[in-house]
Parts: sequence; C-alpha cells; structure tokens
Amino acid sequence: KPLNVQNIRVILKNTGFKSIFHENVRLTCSKSFMVSTNEQQTRYNAGDVFELTPDNELLLQGRVTVTPDNGGEISILSVMRSQGVPSYEGSIELAAADDGIVIVNDVPVESYLKRVVPSEMPVSFGVEALKVQAVCARSYAYKHLTNVGYALYGAHVDDSTQFQVYNNNLEFDASNQAILATKGEMLRYGDDVVQAYYYSTSCGSGTDVTLWGSSKESYPYYESRDIGSSERNINYMDEESFASFIKQKYDSDYDSTCNYYRWKMTVSDKDLSSSFDSKISDVGIIQNIYVRKRVSGGAAVSVVVEGDKNTVTLDSESLIRQAFGNAAVTLETNGGTVNTPYLPSTFCIFESQEKDGEKYFVITGGGFGHGIGMSQNAVNAMTKRGMSYKDILEFFYPGTKVA
Repeated sequence: KPLNVQNIRVILKNTGFKSIFHENVRLTCSKSFMVSTNEQQTRYNAGDVFELTPDNELLLQGRVTVTPDNGGEISILSVMRSQGVPSYEGSIELAAADDGIVIVNDVPVESYLKRVVPSEMPVSFGVEALKVQAVCARSYAYKHLTNVGYALYGAHVDDSTQFQVYNNNLEFDASNQAILATKGEMLRYGDDVVQAYYYSTSCGSGTDVTLWGSSKESYPYYESRDIGSSERNINYMDEESFASFIKQKYDSDYDSTCNYYRWKMTVSDKDLSSSFDSKISDVGIIQNIYVRKRVSGGAAVSVVVEGDKNTVTLDSESLIRQAFGNAAVTLETNGGTVNTPYLPSTFCIFESQEKDGEKYFVITGGGFGHGIGMSQNAVNAMTKRGMSYKDILEFFYPGTKVA
C-alpha cells in the first residue's frame, strides 16, 4: 500500500558521532513536556532537566518517550554538535541496549530537512543551490523510509555522514526558504524515487555505480560524465589518459576554483609503509603501487601495493582512501595545505620518485568524495551561471524529473 510519508525516525549519535550508544542522557525542553512509559507518565515544566542512566528502572518498563507540549523543542544536554547543544522538534524515545541507551528522534520529514540541508550544504551557496540539496535530501530520506536502516532499534537512519548529517548546524532562513519552495518535491525516474547520492567536490569528472560494484543498468540515472561547461571525450579508464587529465586544470570545470579540485600528497616510502602496515597489512617497505582497474570517469577501484615482504590488492574505493591517507603528511590543495587521515577520493594516480637518495611516492588526485551523482560545489557554480535547480538536478541525474 502507499507509504505514508509523514515522520522519519532518526538515531542520534553521541558527541563526535562516534557511537549510537549513550552512557547517559540529560535533556530539557523549551516548553513543558511529558515523560512516559507503558506504565506511567510524569509531567515536567519548561527548563526542567530529565536525566536517564542505563540502570534506571524506567527502562525496565520499555521505551521512555519524551513529548513536548505543542511547539516545544527538546535539547539533548549530554550531546554536543558544531552548533553547541542540539535541540529537536518532534518526540524523543530512549531505549535500553546492551552497550548503553539509544536515542531516537521521531520527527516530521519537512522538519528533519530543516536541520539536514544546512548541515549538508553551506547556506552561503544561496537559495537556488539549496533547493537542489533539499530535493536530494528529501528523496534520500524517502528511500530510507522504505529501507529501515536501523530496524533493530526502530529507526530509519542516523544523524551522521553514514546517511545524512542532521542537526549539526542551526536552521537558516535561506535553507528553510529552499525547503518550503520545493515542499514535497522529489527526484523520480519513471515511477520510482531516486536515492540521490551526492558528494562534496568533483575533479571535473564523475563516475557511476560500478564504483561500488553495482550494475549501470540497475541505476541508469547515474552516469559517468564531465562536470563542466564543455566535454573532453577522454577515456578516463586508460591510465595514461587519466594521468594526463588529473595533472591539468580546466577552467570550464564547475569545481575548478574549489580547494579539493586538485590535490597532491608527497610521502616517503618509509612513512607510507608504516602507515599502510598499521591500517591494512604488513607488506614491509613499499616498492611499487599501481592501479589495476579504473571505472568510468577515472576512479580507481583496484590498487596493487608491492612491498619487500608481501603484495596486497585493495579492491574497494573506501579501502583505498583509508589505506593511503595519512594525517601526519601534508596534502597540498588548490586552497592551501591540509592534513587528513583519508585520501579525498580515488580519482588519483600513484608515482614514485627519488630525491637525495630517498624514495618518495607522489599521489596526485582531484575531487572530494565518491564521485557518484551530484557535486555540491559544482551546484554552487552552476547557480551562479544562472541554471535553475531543476536543470541542475537533470544534469546530474539524467532521465529523472522533479515531481
């Protein structure tokens, strides 16, 4: 039967988004609120603090539900986000688990989006760009209403990057305008709602779902394409062609002025080997690194690492990004230097060089994120060139319609 799209149930992770389990919960509300279980109800005044620990007898009565009076927002005092102490519309449910307390926020989808859109895209991008993000976020949320990612805990999603970042930033007028202007609109391919994947920055090229081992035929609205105002007709799966591409910059690319459009990391063989061994496997001192396979658009999905003790093949995008990232080594980007424990993307090449008798590896790449679907920074540039949010969505998800 048709899905009743009213509320979404979100697990709230602890400070730093490290775990879904909380050692204790302290909360209050802007209005009076009710704390109830299957067996009892207790009313609290606005500003009163309610605290729950895993051994509290209330949890023996089942879920503890905190419901504010009309218009009230519940603040979770025991959790910190970048905005400070987060507050939530809807109700809060607290449930006992083996490793602590699980917090679930039951909230209307449109209210959920008010805290997702500004957490996922800078509001400085403007209302038209935020409309793109709103439609994508709403479509993504709808798909997870049917997927139920946390069925064991009675929730659809959590509030981290594993799904969509929720309530890490405050609401803003610009994002609320975008949500209201697109109310109810989702991205559709035929009769199906698209789970709209997006990422931060492209290298000027995007890829498709073969990056994750899925079939292009199953997801025809994800295409590998040049992300700019002109097309290059380059075979990015060819190693020499991709190397030539990633070492250049193209002003026609929508992301060309962004920090992570191009980046480079230079690291000694000893430092890279030590980092690799601690994360992946003891291969000894790395002698050679080469890409065994690229998918459409140029993203590496299989990389071989040859050491003086062992040889290892990395066969996933996420593992490659983890394996070669090194927070102790400076990454040079368009916008300066940064340190990161993960490679920004797998749109990259690996080269070796020697200097003063020392061997180094140079990892040259571009983009930030997986490269499937929409580049958020490209959206910003596209709206500045006068493109509408519907035109942008149809560019990134060909064959779809906003409806």
